[in-house]
Order: sequence, then C-alpha cells, then structure tokens
Amino acid sequence: MEREQNVHIHLSSPAESAPAEEHSFSRKGRRCKICKRPAYIDLPQHNISLCEEHFDEFFVRQVERTIRRYRMLPPRAKVVVALSGGKDSLVTALVLKRLGYEVLGFHVDLGIDLNDYSPKSREAVLTFSRRFDIPVEIVSLKEEYGKTIPDVYKKEKKICPICGMTRRHLMNVYALKAAETHGAYALATGHHLDDLAAQLFANVLRWDFHYLAKGLPVLPPEDGFARKIKPLALTSEFEIVAFAQLHNVEFVRCSCPLGKDAKFRKYQSMLRAVEALSPGTKRYFYQRYTEIAHIFAEHAPEARPALRKCLVCGMPSSSPVCSFCRIWRPEEAEAALRQYRELTLAPTTGGGPDADEAGTSAASSGAFGASEEAPREG
Repeated sequence: MEREQNVHIHLSSPAESAPAEEHSFSRKGRRCKICKRPAYIDLPQHNISLCEEHFDEFFVRQVERTIRRYRMLPPRAKVVVALSGGKDSLVTALVLKRLGYEVLGFHVDLGIDLNDYSPKSREAVLTFSRRFDIPVEIVSLKEEYGKTIPDVYKKEKKICPICGMTRRHLMNVYALKAAETHGAYALATGHHLDDLAAQLFANVLRWDFHYLAKGLPVLPPEDGFARKIKPLALTSEFEIVAFAQLHNVEFVRCSCPLGKDAKFRKYQSMLRAVEALSPGTKRYFYQRYTEIAHIFAEHAPEARPALRKCLVCGMPSSSPVCSFCRIWRPEEAEAALRQYRELTLAPTTGGGPDADEAGTSAASSGAFGASEEAPREG
C-alpha cells in the first residue's frame, strides 16, 4: 500500500474553472431561472435551467439533502470514498469535501494495462488527490498479491464478478481499518441515480426480492461489514458530467476494456428512452422505491447463508475460505482447507464428512462461485 502526500490547491469558483473538454448542457438562448444569465445546463427533470454558479449551488445542495434524507452521515464525519478514477467517484469525494466531511480516498490498482486503463485510472486519482487535497491510499493487486485481474482473466473467463468481489472485499477491509484507526463513519461509493434505477428495473423484471430488499442508498454496518452509502443516489449521470466539467475534474473517460455487462447497458438505455419522454421518471421510480423497500425486506428470503470467519483473512464468508482468498491467496487457502478437512474428517465425526465438509470440496476449487461473501451492493 502507498499513501500519496498531497499539496493543497485552491478550488476555483465555477466561473474560473475551464473544462478540459467542452460539452454543451443547455440549449442556445436558455436563461438561468434564478438570475436570468445565460444557462449552463437545462434540467428538465426539475423543470429549470441554471447558470454555472447556481448549478454549482444546486448540485451540492441536492447531495446534501440526499445525505440528510437517508441519514447517511453525521455532520463533519470522516468518510472513506472508493475512488476508481471515473467521474462518479471523484465527484462524490469532491462534493463530500465541499460539505465539510473529512474524505479518505481509497483506490485499487487492478493492473489492467489494455488501453492503459489502470495506469490512467491511477493517474486520475493521484491528480485529483493532489489538486483537491484529499489523501488517498492505493492497493496494487500486482504488488500485494503477485498477479492482476488480467492474470486471473486467463483462467476465469467470467471476470466481472471476480473483479467486483475483489474491489468490494478490499474496500470493505480498508473501511473497517479506517474506522478503527481514523474513526471513519462509512464507505461511500459513486453509484448514481442512473445506476440505481437501472439495477432496480432489472430486479423488478426478475422480481428478485433478495436484491429488492437491499437496494437502498444506505446499508447499515454489520459484523464484518462497514456502513455503505451512496451520496449521489438521487443525482443523474448528466448532472455529474456537467459538475465535473464545471470544475475541470480530470477523470478516466473510457470504460473497462474487459467489461461485458451488455444486459445492464440495455436496461439503462430503456430507462433513458422513458426519461426522454417523461423527465423525472427515473428519480420518481427510485425515490418511491426507497419509501416502500421495507415491504420487500419483510417478504424476502434469508438475506444470506449463515456466515463464519474466513480461515485465511478472518472476514465474513459463507464457506470455510472466502472467494477473495481462494482467488488471491490460493496457497494459503489450500493449506487452510486441507487442515479444515483433516479436522472435519477426524474419527470423532464417525468417519464421514459432516454437512460443512459437503460444501468444502466446491469451496476448495479455485473457481469463483456462489459462496462469495454476499456482495452488499444491489
């Protein structure tokens, strides 16, 4: 792990910030609803157009209201923000800092060199960290575990679930550590309204009560799991891009070259079409869901199988060794499983494997499977 030392650079006002890549967010001739100056952005879902100054105020206030609405954070709390290098996570960190929270950044270097994806992501995080005086801790998979996501991809073709599990595990471990050492209250991610509405749409189509019960923008802490929050839950991707450009936030614009979640993109595209016909639909859809999510929780099956501590890392797991350790610490995982089998096959058991042992053979394989420690995101 490495900690980046930062030099404070004053954040200029919206009028002083020159966007790195110009993009128009307002139709020609539109005026700010508040001051009548030329509009910087049109927000049909709110039925307003705003200039740079008033959009900046609106954006920050909207996030502040979301935090208060869902009781995400107490005032001036310390919060870990997972920084990928993309616009969503960087804007999350920036706005939380603007609101007076103490932000601790965390970045996982996945080692994806194709299209310079990981090097560009890491550089975007470091540039942001220096400019806005936000400390960041970086974990390199190559340095810590001797291999990268592409290395795993050669053996496990379904890489997206493994990558997601890896990032969630490391984020959770760091957030728990930061809670102990720095008093960090929660782990914040950059999930925005478009993400959450599309995920909700997918879960409704499947009537997946398990995920419908836990799609809220706040997940309370549990034993071995940090409190997780999504401050941009009611903020659209369009607004995030406009805010990032307004403050000249340099972010990675390309998507992961290994990503293949075409179905999720189709759900997003469908909702965009609905939103174009009826502005505000996505916000109403998700916001209304948060008001009735308790209904799904009451009728959902058991959220996850009984958890135990992973024999290698000690984190919660539904199998003797968690998925993270089976992938990233295979030798330690195999040794722990071998010892576990010896204990469960001891003569006192009657000479046969017990119920736990029945599931151990599957868990002992290197493959990523259903025994992964129950991802908390919806």
